[in-house]
Amino acid sequence: MAQSATRVSGYLTPPPGTVFGSLLALMIIFFVTVSAYVLIESGWNYGETGGSPLEKIHPATLLAAFILLLTACTFPNPLVPLVNGFADYPNVVLYLVTVALVMVHALFVVGLPFTVFIDTFIGPALVFLLLSEIDERRRRRLAWLVHALFLANTLLGLAEFGLGFRLTPLHVEGETLEEEWRASAFIGHPLSNAMLTGSYMVLLLSGGARDLPTWLKPVLFLIAGAGMVVFGERAATRLIVLFVAWHVLRRAMEVLSGKPFDPILVLIGLIGHPVLAGGVLVLADQGFFDFVHSMMRHYGLDYGIESFWVSDVLSHGLIMSCVFFFGLFLFCVEVVRARPSGLAVMLYFFAVASASLSLSAKSQSFSVLILMVMVLLPMARRPEAMRREIPLERDHRAGRAPIQVA
Repeated sequence: MAQSATRVSGYLTPPPGTVFGSLLALMIIFFVTVSAYVLIESGWNYGETGGSPLEKIHPATLLAAFILLLTACTFPNPLVPLVNGFADYPNVVLYLVTVALVMVHALFVVGLPFTVFIDTFIGPALVFLLLSEIDERRRRRLAWLVHALFLANTLLGLAEFGLGFRLTPLHVEGETLEEEWRASAFIGHPLSNAMLTGSYMVLLLSGGARDLPTWLKPVLFLIAGAGMVVFGERAATRLIVLFVAWHVLRRAMEVLSGKPFDPILVLIGLIGHPVLAGGVLVLADQGFFDFVHSMMRHYGLDYGIESFWVSDVLSHGLIMSCVFFFGLFLFCVEVVRARPSGLAVMLYFFAVASASLSLSAKSQSFSVLILMVMVLLPMARRPEAMRREIPLERDHRAGRAPIQVA
């Protein structure tokens, strides 16, 4: 009689080992550092007509699909983990069905490119399936990678702004913006940079900094805040200020009600706030903000002001857009179920996305958000009875093929 054991990880969770761990790390690096501008400058026919169909898809999305299929191939019958894995997440299946419907509608009815939806909306689902039930040891390693990448992105943006250079030229609708003052860094478009950097700041305050030393948490938060200035997205900056104010007020009420608090963080806050305020006053006295304001008036922020929701309705019609929005809502519900503390960052992300074209264009921003939520935030606590019970013998012999490499 076969023994039984609790299997915590999902069918589509990559198995342990150096190969899959390296592939997941490479996927995250690609998503964060390889922007559309990098692809264009490297000769990848990403945004223009012609070329191979694979060139229209971001390498990180292709890699995520490859990892998912490779994970399925670690079973003797790859269809079993795919079917059972998707059955675990019915909302994700419904979401992907609505995306497929919009893609068909775009191709055969309105005559718009359908590849936009692969990177922008299918990529996030692939990331969710790969990372939703990742083991704690691997998650912790990937969390450090995410923190390092966002620190590097912000420092690069500050260097671009301060030293007057740009990693990649900015292209909008085929036009190169020579005099654009906002930084592009690794992520690419300044609006995407601000939206994701602001989301990262929300995550830091929502439990996403739990793997970091206490002294490093406020440092990364303040550096990210400085990056919001050079990325120059007003809606993202205003919303992050409102969120920080709400978080501070809520935390103060919790302390007053008797909940425990970390005295080291309080001490850092008492020291850091006067230092930060002093730095802002020095910059204001030197005319830094009048400098930024004058550039915003001179060069304008005319690109990407439209709403993602309005753009989608105008492109695909009200009925098809409502079907897609319902599927998107179901997917977001599934994400929050997997990471309950991710509700705040999901609300922030879509609030910022509503103030620009954002998700109406081909973008990996939503995928980056999902990988941050999956990697940085704690999993939902589930009762033991809800975990899948399977025989050890089956998990050993039929569960994984020899492709596992330690």
